[in-house]
Amino acid sequence: MTMTESAPVRGAADLPVTDVEILWERLARVEQRVRHAVAARRATDPEPDDPYRGQYLTPEAVERVLESRDAFAPVPEGSYVTESAPTGSRLARLAGSFGLVALDVELLLVAMAPDIDARFERLYGYLNDDLTRRRPAIGLALELCGLPAAGSGRFRFQPSAPLVAGGLLEIGDPERPLLSRTLRVPDRVTAHLLGDDEPDGRLRGLVHVPAPGGEPDDPLSGGEPDDQPEAHRIAAALATG
Repeated sequence: MTMTESAPVRGAADLPVTDVEILWERLARVEQRVRHAVAARRATDPEPDDPYRGQYLTPEAVERVLESRDAFAPVPEGSYVTESAPTGSRLARLAGSFGLVALDVELLLVAMAPDIDARFERLYGYLNDDLTRRRPAIGLALELCGLPAAGSGRFRFQPSAPLVAGGLLEIGDPERPLLSRTLRVPDRVTAHLLGDDEPDGRLRGLVHVPAPGGEPDDPLSGGEPDDQPEAHRIAAALATG
């Protein structure tokens, strides 16, 4: 029996309330850091409400850029990465399965926020100095975690880093400088953290799960060779690269 064909979709209401509360509490912290960043930007921005911000630079804006913080200096508040996800939560299990450190979890939450609360789209557009870019750029994500742009935090976006290698984070705009590239969390990852355990639609017919309370089967062992043709095709493809 395939999960995609017969298993009911689990929604956030079916989760233990503590799991939902943990996720929203962590996102609330991200919101507070965004609020501080917006307030700091507005305090020094000569035209904070300009709808064309980011599309041109006035002399005042040039001065503001030149006076902005050094790439090697952390933001004034310092690093916000102080704790891991609570043990037993979906966020903690995800972190453990993919080998994420506390900073990875924080970056994941910053990138995921617009997919859960649409307000972040406009706020990130403002902080990106481009209202058409409504997902966080790498530089902004580091800033919201209290880290300098030229620090070691930027290495968490390398292709071999857990977030990227594990498919938990997608980096767009490859033609742009690293700090200007945007971050996106795949819908499947966000849905999982919100309580939906349906596998990716691309795996339809390939993923099999045991009945509730049953033991998982090894798709590549037991039974006749043709019992699991899809699994064997996947194994063969992986073996050949």
